[in-house]
Amino acid sequence: MFVERFMHFMNLWTVYKDLLLGRYVPTVGSASDADPFPNINHTLMFALYAYFYSLIEVDSNALNAFRVLRWRFPEEEAAIATVEARVVPFSKDLKVFRNRLGFHGSRSRAHESPGLDLFAKHSGTEILEAMKDFKALVARLLSQDLGTRRGRHHS
Repeated sequence: MFVERFMHFMNLWTVYKDLLLGRYVPTVGSASDADPFPNINHTLMFALYAYFYSLIEVDSNALNAFRVLRWRFPEEEAAIATVEARVVPFSKDLKVFRNRLGFHGSRSRAHESPGLDLFAKHSGTEILEAMKDFKALVARLLSQDLGTRRGRHHS
């Protein structure tokens, strides 16, 4: 299940980055901050951030990537801990963002407002760089695992 959820995150990442680089031009919506409605850049960013939090949520009922990676790749503890340390500083604020703006939503601007504290406390660059490190770690470990599995099947 983790791999499937991670791939959904990768798809969102790809569309968001392609949009920012001009490789993807949406047929609806606007990328203009002058538009009174949420622009597509913000919509995709909200979805990406919310989906990312769903991968690192620490609740025992949640699919926490760091817990899964430690179980599957205990020999990679140092690399896992390094990436986790980059994510931890903003994870609580990211949870509020996910809950109030990303997935669950709010019924008022006052209730929504604490979700925006994420950006008052952390830069978008900091968050995207941590996501990039997370993405690279998981991709490396999954690739390594796939290579190991293929090697066993060809023996």
